[in-house]
Amino acid sequence: MDLILFSCRARVAGFFRQKKQLRALLLSLGIVLAGVYSYIFTYLLHQARIGDSVSQSPEQILEYANLFLLAIIILKGFFPAYVPKAEVIQRIYPVSPLKKFWAELTVELVSPFYFIVANFLLLLFLMSPDYAVGHLLQSVLVLLTAHVTLRTLQVFVERRMRWTHSYFYMGAVMAAAFVALQVRVPMFRPTSYWLMLIVHMAALGFFIAANYLLEQAAAEQRRKVVNYSNNARRSLSWRLFKNHRLAKQMLIFGLVFKAIILALDATSYLQKDVHVFDEIVSLWLFVGPLVIYSYVFNNVWGFYRNLWLTIERSSGGYMDFIKASLMPLRVPLLMDAVLTFLYVTFFNHEQALFIVLMYIASVLLLTPFGIIASIVSPKAVKGGIFSFSARSSYLYNFITIILFGMLFLPLLHPLLYLVYPVLIGGVLFALVAVLREYPQYKHRLFETLYKTED
Repeated sequence: MDLILFSCRARVAGFFRQKKQLRALLLSLGIVLAGVYSYIFTYLLHQARIGDSVSQSPEQILEYANLFLLAIIILKGFFPAYVPKAEVIQRIYPVSPLKKFWAELTVELVSPFYFIVANFLLLLFLMSPDYAVGHLLQSVLVLLTAHVTLRTLQVFVERRMRWTHSYFYMGAVMAAAFVALQVRVPMFRPTSYWLMLIVHMAALGFFIAANYLLEQAAAEQRRKVVNYSNNARRSLSWRLFKNHRLAKQMLIFGLVFKAIILALDATSYLQKDVHVFDEIVSLWLFVGPLVIYSYVFNNVWGFYRNLWLTIERSSGGYMDFIKASLMPLRVPLLMDAVLTFLYVTFFNHEQALFIVLMYIASVLLLTPFGIIASIVSPKAVKGGIFSFSARSSYLYNFITIILFGMLFLPLLHPLLYLVYPVLIGGVLFALVAVLREYPQYKHRLFETLYKTED
């Protein structure tokens, strides 16, 4: 318990150690948003109870709230950028695996994000008479289940798994027990019966045990391996993608994540002849190439700092920097484009013209903006997959999402296609302005990329 309390205090103190005012402001904004969303769900529950203007029942609204909680917690680990699993206690420390597991699990929950989620649940409980104590406890169980799901995915991503180890088989049995209970009684469906809450607690216990055993079955972190090739037919763009393991891994994560979203929409279209994108508009963000920019190419020089230094020491010309920043982008962008156009060809003929125009505009918009972000707000990418440092600027990722979201305005009216040249022209003008100030930015680039200590 002392280890857990000490780790939690260090986590809270570390959050406000730097940029105190900015982080306090962001935390305050999150609490306000939690209040807004709690009011929205309270209003929906009230309308559902009186049967006015809402076709769903209160139970369905509560189910949507739990699903929203489940989705947002899992997605936060992968979008807009991949977040590594917290390694609070290194394996070399003389701490038992069980103590290490509980300490890390608890410390991960002590974060601003979960504090905001807790405010949302508490305010919803206080504001809505339809949200009882049992519903609150069930939402807490959903929160914990989502977090353990995220941890499990992170373990598979970051560690080499010993598939034949006894721990893996035991973890698979525990996971099967959790899945069996969830198929019988899904946790996200609201219930007021205490017996069902006990069943959900038992399912969560099986899942936590499976996560612990899975960590024990994971041998070690994945090692960095560089594969060289003497094949002259392989382009430099391919080698930049193939040999940078961290960038390649994060880009593949992003593309797989996008493929899952497109597959969900394709499945919905084949089964119900209805697109998920029409019901959940925010998922349109995954149709374009946003993921590969927010994961890597909003910080291209952080990932490819030696490429930047080579250009700086050889010529330092603006066009050389632009060409160099485009070389690592070619292969991932080609893969993303192929994935998108396969989806359009087979599953979304109705919106084909819009998707093609939007995709082309997004490339013309996000590519110069990524170069701007890489020069103005670089981040040192060090330490491999277990580093806690940011892979790219959160501010510029947020601005990227806003700019990309504006490309969907033509869905409201075709006349809004006129927004495209305005946005692209504005970003190109900003790129020219940044390149003119590059002699001042390059010193901070070198300071950030080569002199920042972990």
